[in-house]
Amino acid sequence: MLPAIGAGAPGRDSQRRIARALRELTDEAGYPPSIREIGDAVALPASTVAYQMAGPGAPRDRHPPPHRSRSYQVRR
Repeated sequence: MLPAIGAGAPGRDSQRRIARALRELTDEAGYPPSIREIGDAVALPASTVAYQMAGPGAPRDRHPPPHRSRSYQVRR
């Protein structure tokens, strides 16, 4: 049986962890992290991170920065 969609759904938990890691890694390094760096921080494969970042229900406050492939930043 699949869990109900809501605060406890696995996808939403992953998205929250990814968003937190994205903010923290950007603050630490001063530039946006790569998908692989985000995956390492949240213990998920890069393909899962990429799906969660661009998949259905993904927050739209994240986007790839210009001139930096395979990374994302949070719009503030």
